[in-house]
Amino acid sequence: MNAITAFKGLIACSMFGWCAPADASAALTVYALEWAPYSWKHTSSGKVGGIAVDIVDELMTRAGVRIDSIDTVPWARGLALTASTRDTCQVMVGRTPEREKKFKWIGPIGHSRWSIFGLRESKIKLRQLHDARPYLVGTIIHDLSIPILKAHKIRVSEVAADRLNPPKLLRGRIDLWASADLPASYLMRDLGLTNVDLLLTFATVPMFFACNNSMRDGEVARLNGIINTMIADKSIERIYHAYGFMSAAPATAVLERDHKIP
Repeated sequence: MNAITAFKGLIACSMFGWCAPADASAALTVYALEWAPYSWKHTSSGKVGGIAVDIVDELMTRAGVRIDSIDTVPWARGLALTASTRDTCQVMVGRTPEREKKFKWIGPIGHSRWSIFGLRESKIKLRQLHDARPYLVGTIIHDLSIPILKAHKIRVSEVAADRLNPPKLLRGRIDLWASADLPASYLMRDLGLTNVDLLLTFATVPMFFACNNSMRDGEVARLNGIINTMIADKSIERIYHAYGFMSAAPATAVLERDHKIP
């Protein structure tokens, strides 16, 4: 590399934060949930796409880190594999107190609102979360809603995949359903449900790229720096806009020292 080329590379590094270290990280295995519009596997190609996947692809391209594979797995399995396996990460994980020490956190790459849904004909009304105490609420295993619901003494019924909850709601096996707004809307549209209403929004949670704790702190800081650049240069906003959800993009960068767990 001649001096001019090296100087240009240094300028690009300083301006955009795209510099890969000399000891580039090992290739990552990435897990995602069937959670459109954030992540899902296309039935025709078998490839995983979505808002969160596009953000991670752009992040790792800028970082010079190779993704070995991206695959969809049940939520609880993905979290368990990510927590126990080196060079493994999971997309679109809510950063909560219960999860804080289990992973290294890169983001935010978005935020999600958690709500409770019910059948229109049930006539159930919820003004506050504790109004749901008489009812059985469906969610998925290890979902971030579970500690919140249980703290309000609300009974929960857990399944492996969110797609299983609307049929349980229709059959009366659960009274209510707790899920994130955008994925729930996509799922209801896919299942042709028109008689399920949003009754109460009870949490808004920042969403991150969660990685195994073996990831070096320096690498975590470097990737967070690139995420901050992607927020500042509107790259993440453009990805959300391409899917029709620009308002859900993170508006500002979050420094690690300023991060407050919800």
